[in-house]
Amino acid sequence: MKKPIKVLVVDDAIVVRILVGNTISKEPDLEFVGKAENGKIALEKIDELHPDVVVLDIEMPEMDGLEVLRVLKERKTPTKVIMFSTYTTVGATHTFEALELGAVDFVPKPSSSGFSKGFEKVREELLAKIKFIGSSDSAQPMPKIRRSSSSIISSASTGFEVIVFEGGMGAPKTFMNIIPQLPEQLTSGILIFQSMFAGFAEQFVRRLAKSAHIPIKAGEHDDVIQPGHGFVLFGDQYVATKRSGTTLQLAFREKDEAEKYGSVPRILCESIAKTCGKKAIGVILSGAGEGNLEGIQAMKNQGALIFAEEPSSLIGQEILNQFIEKSLIDEIVQSQELVPTLTRSLGLSK
Repeated sequence: MKKPIKVLVVDDAIVVRILVGNTISKEPDLEFVGKAENGKIALEKIDELHPDVVVLDIEMPEMDGLEVLRVLKERKTPTKVIMFSTYTTVGATHTFEALELGAVDFVPKPSSSGFSKGFEKVREELLAKIKFIGSSDSAQPMPKIRRSSSSIISSASTGFEVIVFEGGMGAPKTFMNIIPQLPEQLTSGILIFQSMFAGFAEQFVRRLAKSAHIPIKAGEHDDVIQPGHGFVLFGDQYVATKRSGTTLQLAFREKDEAEKYGSVPRILCESIAKTCGKKAIGVILSGAGEGNLEGIQAMKNQGALIFAEEPSSLIGQEILNQFIEKSLIDEIVQSQELVPTLTRSLGLSK
């Protein structure tokens, strides 16, 4: 029988500690092992209880969440951390600093004054991320899937217009690692899809743009998808690609209209299949792909290359297995090999 995921909750607000703790306690595959009201106590509890996951606030007395992460990084503590962060401008800035310091992901935290009501809106997201991140120790080696180099070279000779990345749980941190590695001589346009609460979106785009070698911006209606330019797309935006003559552009749809056709990434990938055919590459990051089987299938049917990041958790493996069973994945790639694999596929390196 699989052991429950042990969770420690760290927050200076008692209502947060109680409500989040009670929520975790009701989940059969989670174990609420303790709580702490500041970072100093949290470090003691981590040493004592050895939680698998810590749900961590940022602004706390005595020692804040960022300092906790610095200490955990210095000690090389294996505990996974999810930031439970407010979505003010300052809160969003600190959240992305936390990812750089070692946190795995984040969940927006409602304000203290309306926390009980606001928590219902993020409850499922928090539980899902705890289970996803906490299942990493249960992950098993994935099957080796790799196209022959001659097949990839043959595809590269046709030229690729667009590379679409689909991110999921834990992916903001992955994007912050891989986007700065993309070379400035990139010959394809880049679409970065990541569901994210609006309060964090602007800071996320700003961080990527500052660290990248290519121009990065939030995607807008009628943006021209040019080689060596990146566009960030979020889960509340129903977006597709379209043709205006030979020009490839972004086209945003009304929410009510788009919902008839399926999930946001499915709409995007199906449109890429129609507009780009075999001149497209899809990259499914660990934990992504849920609800997008049809979209990836459409791209694959038109000859697109499909890569998948090697899953970091058992849940990520279960999602990816759906694509493997339908032979939709050309290669499973470790995170640090994603960009080298893409540049080889584009003919930019050997």
